Amino acid sequence: MSDAQTNGVAWSEPDYRRLFESLPNQFIVIDPQRRVLAATDSFLAATGRVREEIVGRDILLVFPDNPDDPTADGTTVLRESIARVLANRAIDVLPVQRYDMKQEDGSFEERYWQPLNAPVFGDNGDIVCILHGAEDVTQQVLAGQA
Repeated sequence: MSDAQTNGVAWSEPDYRRLFESLPNQFIVIDPQRRVLAATDSFLAATGRVREEIVGRDILLVFPDNPDDPTADGTTVLRESIARVLANRAIDVLPVQRYDMKQEDGSFEERYWQPLNAPVFGDNGDIVCILHGAEDVTQQVLAGQA
């Protein structure tokens, strides 16, 4: 880390992991094989997950489809979006998606998300990871249905 001087105040280069985890937006980082590498605290709070239980696991296994909903296609939509990001090397913004969240008791809660997937490139130009953003828009969708 490097120290710098700004307006007479010394500061150090930020701790980027802490900075990322503290973002108010809901993001998760996955590698090209879909393994979870990191998550923001707000993502964990919104999904009811614990960082230590999801890091290193396939995102599609961490967030499975609701088996009680025959129309559930969240894992398929997410898998296809990730494939597009890897193939097109570009951000993939999806329409609002129903993707129910598994609860501690094994039941699923109806949830709606505004997802996007964005590539992160390494120095050699390869995609090293994907930022998966998922804003919880459940309240807005349910209010619109009422």
